[in-house]
Amino acid sequence: MTTPAWQPDPAGRHQYRWWDGERWTHHVADDGVATSDPVTGLDTLPTLSDTETTEAGQFHFGGRMAEFGDGRSVTLARPGARLGARIIDSFLVSTPFLAPAFFTEEEDFGWRDLGGIFVSPPPIEEWIAFGVTLFIAIVYEVAFTATKGQTLGKMAAGIKMVSVKDGSIPTVGMALRRWFVPSLLGFVPFAGWLLSILCYLALTWHRDRRGWHDLAAGTMVVKVNRAASPKAEWARLTSGQTVLLATPGARLGARLIDLSFMMVFWIALTLVVPISFAFEALYFWGSESWPGTSIYWLLIAPVFLVGLLYEVTMISAGGRTLGKIATGIHVIRKDNGDRPGPIRSIRRWAIPGLLLLIPFVGLLATLFCSLSLTWGKELGVGTTWSATLSWW
Repeated sequence: MTTPAWQPDPAGRHQYRWWDGERWTHHVADDGVATSDPVTGLDTLPTLSDTETTEAGQFHFGGRMAEFGDGRSVTLARPGARLGARIIDSFLVSTPFLAPAFFTEEEDFGWRDLGGIFVSPPPIEEWIAFGVTLFIAIVYEVAFTATKGQTLGKMAAGIKMVSVKDGSIPTVGMALRRWFVPSLLGFVPFAGWLLSILCYLALTWHRDRRGWHDLAAGTMVVKVNRAASPKAEWARLTSGQTVLLATPGARLGARLIDLSFMMVFWIALTLVVPISFAFEALYFWGSESWPGTSIYWLLIAPVFLVGLLYEVTMISAGGRTLGKIATGIHVIRKDNGDRPGPIRSIRRWAIPGLLLLIPFVGLLATLFCSLSLTWGKELGVGTTWSATLSWW
């Protein structure tokens, strides 16, 4: 008996068909929706070996295809998913560095030197900060790549780094080569940033979506079949359809990506609307003429407006924000699986959005709201599609 799992439908009628360990069943799934298709002749379909159920079924489904060196087919990760994973990883790696900088006096910290070109000789403190950040980045990227084939960002995006030869997890040497290529390119004076960007952009024109770092390491990035995972969770809609629930990691990753894009929109808004005086107000934090609550609302109001425009518009129109597109999840109605529409999108956004307006404790309340999905399937029901009953 082999491992029960969702596998590519050998009949070619659906994306997946359930292999119960001994035979094919009538349970099928397409785009995360499970249905029944009791076709005749299931006993005549080719059976699976242990290797096929544990390896082939993880990667072979919908999208641009490639082949490992041993001839097995694989589904390549989308560029958007890889970009989303990189945004998440960059956020996680840079946070330990940026957090202390937030509490550092501006004149004591060389922000202009963060671009890779030291305009003035950096003090020893900046070299230490740079070295610590570089060390964290190496350990984070190489350790996750060589042990799991996935960083936290790639776990959230549902993609994985594998060897082009046989689909195995990259070795430590491969992980080091994969990390050092874009990193060393970044040290090239003046042109470093451009070369690093080209290193990643190369995947958009390579046939197998391999960047320069992939070519140097002998790796490719593939899409992982979440439905085939033994940890996959399913829920049933009111209409009777079964849907695959999004993992908390995928939803958190989508949120981090959305926050990154919203920050861009927020900065663009400050160029159009004269709200930059809010930052100047920070210098009067201790002044009686600028109480803390006023400053809080000055800073949060633009975030509130951008969130309203971005989140509600995209969820209403397609059930997906840019972050959810990158991590491969949707927001759907719990009754019939359709996209939420304007009213439900506003209601879904209103709870964390309004909580955010509560001075100071609003940030904590919004975080608590987001974490609610981890302790209840009804409050946190998501999917490869996250249902509108969830708080976010």
